[in-house]
Amino acid sequence: MSGDLAAEIKRFALDDLGLSLVGIAGAEPLPGAAWLSAWLQRGDHGAMAYMADTAAVRGDPGRFLPGARSVICVAMSYHDAPDPPGTAASPGRAAVARYARRSDYHRVIRARLVRLGRFLAAREPGASWRPAVDTAPLLEKELAQRAGLGWIGKHTCLVNRALGSEILLGELVTDVPLPPDRPETDHCGTCSACLTACPPQAFAGAHRLDARRCLAYATIEHRGAFPAGLLPTLGNRLFGCDACQDVCPWNRRERPTCAGALAPREHLGALDRSRLDRIDREGWAAIAAGTPLRRLDFPRLARNLEAIARGERLRDGG
Repeated sequence: MSGDLAAEIKRFALDDLGLSLVGIAGAEPLPGAAWLSAWLQRGDHGAMAYMADTAAVRGDPGRFLPGARSVICVAMSYHDAPDPPGTAASPGRAAVARYARRSDYHRVIRARLVRLGRFLAAREPGASWRPAVDTAPLLEKELAQRAGLGWIGKHTCLVNRALGSEILLGELVTDVPLPPDRPETDHCGTCSACLTACPPQAFAGAHRLDARRCLAYATIEHRGAFPAGLLPTLGNRLFGCDACQDVCPWNRRERPTCAGALAPREHLGALDRSRLDRIDREGWAAIAAGTPLRRLDFPRLARNLEAIARGERLRDGG
């Protein structure tokens, strides 16, 4: 019966919910908890105190949902036409990471996970389930690898052989026992393009990202003054950074286009800096509405714009 239910779940997730990938993992504690502990001890998480505060839960789905037996892992592709070469340094433009140029994936994926949970409960009365998307305290990439959705690349993003790494993840943790899928193996081989392409060299080695040197962390997560040491490598990056994914060979293959609910919003592909320099809080709220850009409040928008300008002056010798 559990095998039939797993097949029904996968069909519903792919055909009815429009998810790009689905797989099932067991809910046993994750070996990655030891890696997380070492990462936190080195201080590589920067000011993300919530990572340390929730570390015990992240490594054990049974703490996220008591009695958990299975984790249904899903993903949605956000791949669309590649940016022209040199986009991050285009004069007069403010670059936004590709995942953020569309509807907020937290809402999109969570809504689908809730529907998936209700589908499960209709077939297993009394079943407990809990959805998770990104900000929830789970080691979601390790769970996705355990469920066969892909492997954790050297740049710490999940990579799928068909879809590359431009994918967004979600999980439905449940107390229903389901047959797990076969975990995916690593297919990065000897390639280290992502590590060397990082503008500020934020990687201390494969899978060793120091958030304090990461432009995505600096532009999105960091709350204080923009780190002066990162200014020369910032380019025109206003929100996030795609450098490590841009060079990944798995992202250069022909791939299916993004899921319809995550279609890009064209105006976010080329934000005009002169307009942003004149914008007020309400204007920025209108641009960011319904997208991941909402995470960037107005004061940090101004900070990032000033950082871009300061970086340009440094590169020009001013």
